[in-house]
Amino acid sequence: MIRRLATLALLAGAICSGTVECAEQKTQEKAEPSCQLTRDDHSVYSALVADLGKPEDPEEAWQGKEMLVVNRTAKPTDLSDHWIHWGYRSNSKEAPAVDTLADFKAKAVSSCTVEARFGNPHSYRMIASAELDQTFAPNAGGWDNFYKKYPDAAGYWEFSRPGYNSLHNEAVLYVGHSCGGLCGTGHLYFLTKQNDQWRVKNRLMLWIS
Repeated sequence: MIRRLATLALLAGAICSGTVECAEQKTQEKAEPSCQLTRDDHSVYSALVADLGKPEDPEEAWQGKEMLVVNRTAKPTDLSDHWIHWGYRSNSKEAPAVDTLADFKAKAVSSCTVEARFGNPHSYRMIASAELDQTFAPNAGGWDNFYKKYPDAAGYWEFSRPGYNSLHNEAVLYVGHSCGGLCGTGHLYFLTKQNDQWRVKNRLMLWIS
């Protein structure tokens, strides 16, 4: 009986593979996980843009320049366990709890739409990820064309989904800043919630160019 059911399932799959409905179903199955940002996510973003910290390199300075934020959450490519040196290039060794990092890693693989619903919407501008893909496609001009269109910008920022601890009073997210071929940084930002307000406590550099 089990063998017959398995045979029927294989036949059904073979029949389905030739239909439009099945093709659409397979496309949906292969689609990347989607998500919706929460109120806390937007509150974390608000605290982040209010306290991004000083640039790691003078070339990436953004004071007085336009801040462009990508309209899709970033997916960090490195989710290994070497994020332990929270005192590196910072004055603090404060670090997130294990469950905070675990939640961050679980959420980092999904892609959310980021809207101008955090901080002062007049202090930044959203830029479409599709536009960046076109700008930095082969032979598309890259950074030269980017700065022709956005001459007052300091590159662009990408935020990942924040991860939280079980008490929801810690948050970690990835922040990438790209401003040229050899200009940019990637950090993990650690925030805590006190008196119902999120505050940046520390950041850990992951890369610099």
